[in-house]
Amino acid sequence: MKSSANRSLWIRPFLVIGLTLATLVCAYLPVQGLQEDAKFVAIEENGSKMWRGGGSINLTAHGTRPLKFKVINTLTTEHGFTIDSMKVHEVIKPGEEKTIDVPIANIDTTISAHRVYCHLHPKHMAAAFLVTMK
Repeated sequence: MKSSANRSLWIRPFLVIGLTLATLVCAYLPVQGLQEDAKFVAIEENGSKMWRGGGSINLTAHGTRPLKFKVINTLTTEHGFTIDSMKVHEVIKPGEEKTIDVPIANIDTTISAHRVYCHLHPKHMAAAFLVTMK
């Protein structure tokens, strides 16, 4: 009888800790998927290399935190990632996934359509996305 009482004293704290950790992990995982504001993937389609991705971002609803772009280069060579209107100028290595943070102060709010292009290869096709204030 004494050994089962001792066991239950040990099991309860471990059970509480285990359930707490499981709850924290489950609560944290969905937030991770929401952290990127846009995703861009360097691809080759019909012989043309390009950035695919974009969408629309509402800066008023977004708040003051930096924009987060997830950038993936699926090509076998380096690929440039440039957004002049946001002061972004990066080189993405083959197979690399990179998160790029853009401070709100770097965004040219006088335009809504922002061009994403490869500065290393001017013939590559550009992508675009919208940033609105409403």
